[in-house]
Amino acid sequence: MIFNYTPLNYGGWVLGDEAREGVNIKKLGLMNECESEIWNNAVPYQDKRDDPGQAEIVTYSAIKLLEYIPGKREIVVPSAILHDIGWYGNDPQLWDKLMEKHKGSLKSLDSEAIRRPHQNRGLLLAGRVLEKSRYFENHLYESWLEIADIIGDHDTKQLPTTENGKIMRAADLMWRMSYPHAERYFPNCSPEEVVKNINDSTFSLSDEKGLRPLEKRIARIELANTLKFKFKDEVGEEISREFSKEFSLFG
Repeated sequence: MIFNYTPLNYGGWVLGDEAREGVNIKKLGLMNECESEIWNNAVPYQDKRDDPGQAEIVTYSAIKLLEYIPGKREIVVPSAILHDIGWYGNDPQLWDKLMEKHKGSLKSLDSEAIRRPHQNRGLLLAGRVLEKSRYFENHLYESWLEIADIIGDHDTKQLPTTENGKIMRAADLMWRMSYPHAERYFPNCSPEEVVKNINDSTFSLSDEKGLRPLEKRIARIELANTLKFKFKDEVGEEISREFSKEFSLFG
């Protein structure tokens, strides 16, 4: 069934501030009424690391992963929409400064000291957004408790999580496979440099903290899709060999 997976079509994909508003995912019509309301109420808090489009890529990935992996959509998708709103209130250039300090290594930026504060703040903001979106009128309080647990540990990964939490974590990592991510963080890098960073920071993680086999397969397809779109098929022999199976899916 995995080979029926269709990667993102970046032709006409909007980057920049409009992506922060969710213009692409709204155009695709993938969110239901409740999710759309949560999204709209979360917009003022989204993508505050000057990385517009992150929230919609993660939300898109969560919805697509649910087509292949059983999970509770009413928990996974709100968690995906709200997972990083805790960056709100920080200096928008903070992430760039950290990237420079750590020489652009995503792996170095995955420390608990860097990641924990936005998770804690995100819990408070997520509760407000869900209440404003009338989420609690139609869902059990236990659903909010699971969303809170997911947001509170989605980056640090210190505690065991549920199946829903694993799907959301995978969706979050899928952002690293995307073309908007490559353009934001690796605009002048070679294909080899992009792949090395993703291998070191993401594919090297254990199944428990990173991507499980099915999720990794989808992630590799999306990374190959990004490489093909960004470098216009000029990826070199080494990358062509490493992703030969994925590139073959594109015809």
